[in-house]
Amino acid sequence: MSFKRRLKVHVLAGSVLLSAPVWSAQVADQIWMGGPVLTMNDRQPTAEAVAIKDGRILDVGTLQAMQAYKGTGTNTIDLQGKALLPGFVDAHGHAFMIGVQAMSANLLAAPDGQVKDIKSLQETLKQWLDEQSQTRQVGLILGFGYDDAQLAEQRHPTRHDLDAVSESLPIVIIHQSSHIGVLNSKALEMAGITAQTPNPEGGVIRREEGSQQPNGVLEEMAFFSGVASQMGKLTPEQAQALFVAGTDLLKRYGYTTGQEGRATSSIVPLMQAAAKAGKIDIDVATYVDILQDRDFILRNASREYTDGFRVAGAKLTIDGSPQGFTAYRDRPYYNPPAGYRADYRGYVAATPDQVFESVDWAFKNGIQILTHSNGEGASDLLLAAIKTAREKYGPQDRRAVLIHGQFLRRDQVATIAELDVFPSLFPMHTFYWGDWHRDRTVGPVNADNISPTGWVREHGLMFSSHHDAPVAFPNSMRVLSATVTRRSRSGDILGPDQRVDVPTALKAMTIWPAYQHFEEKEKGSIEPGKLADFVVLSQDPTAVDPEQLSTLEVIQTIKRGKLIYEQGAASEGERLSQLQTGEMISRFLNEWQHQAHEAGSTDHGHGPELLMGALLQGME
Repeated sequence: MSFKRRLKVHVLAGSVLLSAPVWSAQVADQIWMGGPVLTMNDRQPTAEAVAIKDGRILDVGTLQAMQAYKGTGTNTIDLQGKALLPGFVDAHGHAFMIGVQAMSANLLAAPDGQVKDIKSLQETLKQWLDEQSQTRQVGLILGFGYDDAQLAEQRHPTRHDLDAVSESLPIVIIHQSSHIGVLNSKALEMAGITAQTPNPEGGVIRREEGSQQPNGVLEEMAFFSGVASQMGKLTPEQAQALFVAGTDLLKRYGYTTGQEGRATSSIVPLMQAAAKAGKIDIDVATYVDILQDRDFILRNASREYTDGFRVAGAKLTIDGSPQGFTAYRDRPYYNPPAGYRADYRGYVAATPDQVFESVDWAFKNGIQILTHSNGEGASDLLLAAIKTAREKYGPQDRRAVLIHGQFLRRDQVATIAELDVFPSLFPMHTFYWGDWHRDRTVGPVNADNISPTGWVREHGLMFSSHHDAPVAFPNSMRVLSATVTRRSRSGDILGPDQRVDVPTALKAMTIWPAYQHFEEKEKGSIEPGKLADFVVLSQDPTAVDPEQLSTLEVIQTIKRGKLIYEQGAASEGERLSQLQTGEMISRFLNEWQHQAHEAGSTDHGHGPELLMGALLQGME
């Protein structure tokens, strides 16, 4: 069955295939009413009320019809004009890795942080150090989220900029893409990176002009391997605290299903343990690195959740970050940093042989594969590998996913439709890095077509829209706003023809990512028989000015009929998570310097369970 045909059957037909029989017991546990209900079901797009029983949707319709399910024990919930929608399904993010934001100085630019230039970055690091020093001895200054595209100097900080903060303590700051980091001189010394250190395969050690001395900026594998090998291993308690903190942040933005978009076989059991202990209250689907442990994937992959957690498939990463100039293109970058050759196109993180062999293995074994592919060159590799494997094993409902696809060509979108590839796009980039793409990476013409949702819809395809946190906060309303308006930080609109309407953008956050995860029969729309996974928004997003979408607020998040988040109230689980995370930060900072010394300056292994390797590899 073709992808476009599946779109019509699974989504447009709505309750024909998606709904389950109404329960025989006709008394509801809850009736939600008093506000607009946006169902994401094309057969019944809106409703007045919803009846719930045993964590599932009993019926949807008019308030008068739902009153028939009211009994003496029914809890009637008045929305007071607020909007009820299906809970958001995380199309691509890093539930485990979001916890890194909790243990770092916030180096994000506005609206998520206050860093605007190197001086304010230095001040933020100093302030963080002062705050941490009041309660513990600090062995490492760690910052997350700086973006050279948003710094007034329009460059990465260097080791000398960080040395001005501290020469005695190691400093590691992480680019918002998580594909690049900067180390001060002390951290470079501890990592064993000198003028004589060669660039690792798939990475670059940037050098000072006129010499081979490292300037502190490390790209891709130079960052992951050179720094990760020096980081101490997470204890089980620390790992679980990070995971719980990540899921807590997701539910604050209305996500009832989260994703860990690139895990390792050593991290999965820790996430499973947290789920089994009842520490998470949303569902989380994880995808394990296909180049790391395929036997583990085969043993554990499942379509069913256990305690709200499942291994959903495999993850492949072909290239890096478009805003960091490490995405693999089919042409030179428009205006790369000084020192790059005129023909520079980025580079691959996985070789062509690895790409073809990984896709072949996934198709052969019936494993869903998600592939990080940003540049046109990377997507050419992926689509060629999928075409080869599809011809070899035949067309089946595999739902192979292309993650990001920011620099897709129009002909590649046509190939995506032909090969039944599911595109999970990143229009949120139009806000955060749209101006940077216009002026630096691809130029004003091609910047209009980054994350080309309009082209995808021309082919009648579903797509999902994601946040890739912790690259940015998993702000669902920012995702929605960017998908609809494509307005950049400066106010420019990138690609008016690529914009979609609000109902389409909402489907890309609900029913379509549910389909992406093979979960469209259980989630993604408000229909009888489906899980009572809801989000309550401050206003109806289809009834406000699209330019105001980013100002809407998540008021409540409901999982299986249970309130798991309410604006202004911290749950016991959130307080426990904060306590565990604080303890983890203290232990990590106190142990890091000692463990780095024991690791030895020549140890550059790729231990994926080490902090940077486990937390940061594979993000956008």
